[in-house]
Amino acid sequence: MTLMTQPASALRPLHPTLYRLAQDGHSLDFLFAQCPACSALTFPSNAPGCMQCGDPLRDAQTLRRPGGGELLEFVTLHVPLTPGMVVPSIAGDVRIAPGIVEEGVIGVKDEGSLRPGMRLRAVAEPDEAQGVYACRFVPEEQGASA
Repeated sequence: MTLMTQPASALRPLHPTLYRLAQDGHSLDFLFAQCPACSALTFPSNAPGCMQCGDPLRDAQTLRRPGGGELLEFVTLHVPLTPGMVVPSIAGDVRIAPGIVEEGVIGVKDEGSLRPGMRLRAVAEPDEAQGVYACRFVPEEQGASA
């Protein structure tokens, strides 16, 4: 992970409908919509409808929740999936809330330190040249000091 030379707050989120910088200036909060019809959470907050009941979410409240979750599975990628992607990279499926699983990049050097069921925390990975920060998952015990 790259060290920032400027505060993360000076950067903008690469995907502003998905996450925002948390109070600690390093972790991320995820943005969910809370359905006014059934109270279920939907991700991202700008989804066109509730994942549970299909309500159009016109009057949904946006909730910020600490970013992270449970690692379900992972794989090391040796071919870039997007332009500029550094390989090898580790990608995984992370349960970020009950019934909500998202794919994400995991910021560890090798998958030997990972195991299904472990807790991950979402942190800001800066790209100062572009003026943005992306979301990376790290093991929870690494998240506070990373």
